Amino acid sequence: MTRSHRRVFRLFASVALAGGAALLLSACTTTTIVPPASVDRPQSVFVLDHGRHSSIVLPHPEGFVRYAYGDWGWYAEVETGPTEAIRAAFWPTRAGLGRSLTAGTATREGVRGGLRVGIQEIHEVPVETDRVDALRSSLEALHRENYASVKYNTVYDLAFVEHPEPYAFWHNSNHKVAEWLRQLGCAIEGNALWASWQVQPRALATEGVKDLGGD
Repeated sequence: MTRSHRRVFRLFASVALAGGAALLLSACTTTTIVPPASVDRPQSVFVLDHGRHSSIVLPHPEGFVRYAYGDWGWYAEVETGPTEAIRAAFWPTRAGLGRSLTAGTATREGVRGGLRVGIQEIHEVPVETDRVDALRSSLEALHRENYASVKYNTVYDLAFVEHPEPYAFWHNSNHKVAEWLRQLGCAIEGNALWASWQVQPRALATEGVKDLGGD
């Protein structure tokens, strides 16, 4: 491809990205996390809104561990130009699973003070301890199994390894966080396309379950 062709392609990519983003932003809606109605051994997990993408924080025996999912080129290789943005937005691509372990207290204050990344919102979600342990074990095992591919990103403070499920705009970091929350026993209301979360209070979640099971 000649230099002039590359310029035309980059211009087209920028225009397409801007147009697509404007269209999709108009459909932006809040996604509601509905915690489990009944929890015998409660433990809090945290959904972090970083602006455009999300990550999840789980308690860990050594503090707390943060996990994020995303496009490999964008997050692991730090290829963030317009061409890469178009590729990541409109085609299935190689995906990465990012991990960081922080020695600190797994509380809202501990997470905000212990992480070296930008956080717009922290959403605390009470779930069952056994489910937290199961999800953490599964993600830890997946990260270990693919550690040969590890790439550390200083911007996101995450060690990325290859994830077996391709990334796509319709299967992005927010969708993956929603998937993890479902594994923790939560219900998700909304499409989770954007990092726009709210947590339904436990009392309302319990009341809703009772209404569904009424006479």
